[in-house]
Amino acid sequence: MIHYQLLTPNSPTWQSAADQIGAIDWPAGAHLAKQMQTAAWQSWERVIYATDGPKMVGFCALLAEDIVPDTPYTPFVSSVYVNPDYRGQGLSLQLVQRAEVAAQAADIDDLYIVTRHVGLYEHLNYELVDRRDDRFGRRNRILHKTLNV
Repeated sequence: MIHYQLLTPNSPTWQSAADQIGAIDWPAGAHLAKQMQTAAWQSWERVIYATDGPKMVGFCALLAEDIVPDTPYTPFVSSVYVNPDYRGQGLSLQLVQRAEVAAQAADIDDLYIVTRHVGLYEHLNYELVDRRDDRFGRRNRILHKTLNV
């Protein structure tokens, strides 16, 4: 059974989650793990962390900044990842929805997602608002959703 946790730097499982996130074979995992270990987190920022017993199933983060620098957009659902063994079950959308709930609890009305995927987040009513290059020069889509309508 999949268990979801909203983690902050004060959570007891913060460090072990950072270790597992940093160990995946995707550079965004190492980047998020480094942020978890070194960055100052705003009070509303969270990591949404999914496990199946001791196994990490997936994660995403609710962050003030994402991989596209110098944008007028904030906050972001960032680094959405699902373990390959669990893909195809809609878990990425569930992670995003839990980030949305955390954002609403923090009185955040608008969320953004930076992605190169087409069609995935549109299932949750995110809409294209911009296209920008990330830190690595890759063209990304910036999607937006208003939460508290």
